[in-house]
Amino acid sequence: MGATLNNQNNLICILQSDGLIIAASRAWETMMGHPSTRHPRSYLQDLLVPSGKNRWQQILAKLQEHPATSALLACQTPNGKTRYLQGHFTHATPELQGAIRATFQDITSRQLAKLQARQYLRMLQDMAEANQTAFVILDHRGKIRHWSSQAAVLFGYTHKEMLRKNLHALLAPWHDQTALKQGWAHFFPARHSDQPGSPRKVVCLCKDGTTLSANLSLSPFSTHNRQYTIGRFDGRDKHQPDESRIKQLAYYDQLTGLPNRTLLHDRLDQAMAEATRFNHPLAVLFVDLDRFKQINDTRGHAIGDKLLKIAAQRLQQSLRGNDTVARLGGDEFIIVLSGFRDQINLPKILHKLLGTLSQEYHIDSHRITVTASIGAAVFPEDGTTSDVLLRNADTAMYVAKEEQGNSYQLFSPEMNQALVAQLELETSLRKAVENREFFLLFQPRYDLATQQPVGVEAFLRWRHPDGSIMRPKIFLPRLEEMGLMGSLGNSVLRKACEIAAGWQKPGIPQLPVSVNLSCSQFRQADLGNTIATILHETGLPPNCLELEVNEPTLQKTEDRAESILHTVKQLGVRWSLDNFGLGYTSLQRLKTLPFDYLKIDRLFVQNLPHSQCDAAMVGAILAMARNLGLVAIAEGIETFAQHHLLLAMGCLRGQGFLFHKPCRPEALRESLLLNLHTPHFPPLSDQHFAPE
Repeated sequence: MGATLNNQNNLICILQSDGLIIAASRAWETMMGHPSTRHPRSYLQDLLVPSGKNRWQQILAKLQEHPATSALLACQTPNGKTRYLQGHFTHATPELQGAIRATFQDITSRQLAKLQARQYLRMLQDMAEANQTAFVILDHRGKIRHWSSQAAVLFGYTHKEMLRKNLHALLAPWHDQTALKQGWAHFFPARHSDQPGSPRKVVCLCKDGTTLSANLSLSPFSTHNRQYTIGRFDGRDKHQPDESRIKQLAYYDQLTGLPNRTLLHDRLDQAMAEATRFNHPLAVLFVDLDRFKQINDTRGHAIGDKLLKIAAQRLQQSLRGNDTVARLGGDEFIIVLSGFRDQINLPKILHKLLGTLSQEYHIDSHRITVTASIGAAVFPEDGTTSDVLLRNADTAMYVAKEEQGNSYQLFSPEMNQALVAQLELETSLRKAVENREFFLLFQPRYDLATQQPVGVEAFLRWRHPDGSIMRPKIFLPRLEEMGLMGSLGNSVLRKACEIAAGWQKPGIPQLPVSVNLSCSQFRQADLGNTIATILHETGLPPNCLELEVNEPTLQKTEDRAESILHTVKQLGVRWSLDNFGLGYTSLQRLKTLPFDYLKIDRLFVQNLPHSQCDAAMVGAILAMARNLGLVAIAEGIETFAQHHLLLAMGCLRGQGFLFHKPCRPEALRESLLLNLHTPHFPPLSDQHFAPE
């Protein structure tokens, strides 16, 4: 190792974890002096200037988490001069037992120039501040690097609020200043002349909503290969907030003070032009708070408004000054994100925003936790116009919302295809409700021992305009999200009761009809009155109606479920818990709810008798039902083996294709209701199943 280092012209040394230099290249010894000429034992931290003594501990801490790290060190040479070294630190080879290899680049000239430039800028700032001048210092791209205290007094914006923003963000958006913006674009190329520009009249928007007319003089200067511009404001023609206040109402959200949709488009167009000119990343984020409507409904709109204001502040504080946060309305925010260097950093920023918004909100005496869904579209890959970028970010947000929220999604072209298909489905469903394209099929339920029918279940089907029959799993969830299942479900319930009432004839055993309630129906405040009215108007006896709900519906209405079930139960209607085993209803909870039937989902039945796991699950459900006094009903029985195994396990009721397929009520009447005393009902032929 010593021979290798002696042949090096680069600045290299090997250190122990305590900073002791155990070997160094000739170039290092030449610059810093041989260790033996300074101390018998030389430590890196002893070579640093006093203000940087703790840098070695910081380097060690980073090396514990990463395989390599870099740091800027200010070292004191034997002749008393300060050298600035950019060091790169890695773990040395294993045989060196934990030693650290450090390579350095001497950047003294560059660093001194940078420090001198900063000192020069500070001198300019001090001179302008002493003259009580409203001025701004801009970099070569027109970004604000310094905002004087007088400018803060004049316009109302603090230095932090204006830092790194583009100067034309100060312009009042409702004034036509396009030519001025174009002139500035030519004034700030990568290299510009040193000639000062002529004073320009500008109309600026102050923070309080007023406007101010001023003459702005731009004077470029260079220092140590860095180019800057000093902008000096001269004028006090401040307009009172009569007309400007009206303009502010048109461009700013009154609740949060954020830019609204109109100003957002102006800011986004400016950001895209800048991203194109300087080739830096730009992303548009669509942020939507999850389940915000529930907060408004339960806590009140005043609490909801305060939460939105806090959320807006959190978003602004989490981003850089040159990013734009706007509010579209409701709980929707848009972020124009240009303050990041590389697109690979975008997921990290999105994670940070999600974490910021999900922190607990303390509002008055309330403690509220809200999550968010974020969609991101990147310029120019996902769109080259503001409308396309916003639309694609909205699409990505919708996909994140579908994933139960508290997540983000980056836009992809496939999302548009899925969204188009979804919109087409929603349009077709709205027409289907208007045109009454839905109809009912009925499937008998049997006593598995006697093979006699003991009830009938109603199934909803949709006849699509193309002639195909759509099954519930395709359209029911979408109808629920569209808010159409409440009224449609009541119509379905009424129709099922009308048909079932026609079956109830003297001398014929009563056959109850079972109807599944949607979550929207179950949450209706007047559900009991609605059911009582339907029973009265259709003439169906209450004991001939069985209502089914599933476990997700119970979970979404946990605070009211027990009250609803008991209220309807008092009418004489029976309750059935559908798809049991697929949800998370606790036994303690189930014990307190007035159910009569427990339906074993077809997923547990379809693999019988071959699956021992499913057989054990069915056995456990049957035992639990018996202990709770509930009647178990097996769904999806298709083979004689399933029938006999269920019967042997103690399941007394069931339904499935083995006995009867779902069919139209007239076909059911002909094949079943007129032959109630026939001991066995073989499967219907295909002609009894209504495909149309």
